[in-house]
Amino acid sequence: MKQIKFIQLGIILIGIVLSNCSTSNSYKIQGTIEGINTGNVSLITYLNKKADTLAQTEIRDGKFEIKGNITGITIATLQLPGQGIGHATVYLENADYYVKLNPKNLEMSEISGGGESQKIAYDLFLINQNLAQAIDGIRNEYLKEVNTPQSIRFQELNTYLDSIQQATEKQREDFYKKNETTYVALNHLAQNADRMDLKELTEKYDLFPLELQNSPWGKQIKKRIEKIQKLATGQIAPDFIVQTPDGKSFNIHSVKAKIKIIDFWASWCAPCRALTPHLLKLYDEFHEQGLEIIGISLDDNKEAWIKAIKEENIPWIQGSRLDGFKPNNPLNQLYGIQGIPHIVLLDANNYIITTSTDIKNLREEILKSFKR
Repeated sequence: MKQIKFIQLGIILIGIVLSNCSTSNSYKIQGTIEGINTGNVSLITYLNKKADTLAQTEIRDGKFEIKGNITGITIATLQLPGQGIGHATVYLENADYYVKLNPKNLEMSEISGGGESQKIAYDLFLINQNLAQAIDGIRNEYLKEVNTPQSIRFQELNTYLDSIQQATEKQREDFYKKNETTYVALNHLAQNADRMDLKELTEKYDLFPLELQNSPWGKQIKKRIEKIQKLATGQIAPDFIVQTPDGKSFNIHSVKAKIKIIDFWASWCAPCRALTPHLLKLYDEFHEQGLEIIGISLDDNKEAWIKAIKEENIPWIQGSRLDGFKPNNPLNQLYGIQGIPHIVLLDANNYIITTSTDIKNLREEILKSFKR
């Protein structure tokens, strides 16, 4: 059955600072909140993934006001501590802003005023708002019809949702193409950099003027490019040390083989477990010719890890640091791992041949390598 997920629209943003482009020396945010008369509103930035509260003010009779000053432009978020979903994004500079916070979905809060970046962002908000309103218009009927997935009406609703989502995506693509060298586009690129390959990311990054490339946000993208370059085909795979289930240490460069597969996985990862039988076939087919597989578990529970090895009858080398799968895991950082399974194919000298979970592609690369 085809399913439609009602997702929050918006971008998770991190605050950055650019050169001053406003004639005012302070900012003022005046806002209203539908249905909430008391509480607090926080203005928060996220530089280097660390939260910094710029200001916090009380809500009185459904209204609030925040004043301050800032150097250049900072991406900030308006949040309702303890209530409200998500956050409302402000391209903060020394200017006047007018905000209508939507506590049911802060991502859909209306923000006007501000500088040029906020005005550009408002155009994107309107695109997302139109989609949200269209979805809200059929939400109740859809949730009712979902119990009869074979009905004609349910199929009609699915078709309608598909069409408006595709239309909205096209509008977003056109928006970013039109504004591809702006601060808003730079932020969008940074938020999606982890999902892009080296070619696409570099091409988009090169479009920006030097000022934006040298901004903290631009520098973060540059770091991502440099990391991908180090993990590209033809580069030496970064070495690291792990422990086997019985506590012995080894590093991946010390494992000798004509071809090596590094399989980053975890016992709790269903796609990883589903891929294992296919890796077993590759292992059975090519092990005697010189293929070795090194399983690197991103578990944090040793017993679960060992149990999974036994359940899958995995014959190859296994290692782990038991750090778990999280953004600050050193192995995630070292190999730029955004999700598992994550597979890297190496030659005898530890040069990267490819990074892929496509078994057909892996087999083809293994065959080509053995023929060289």
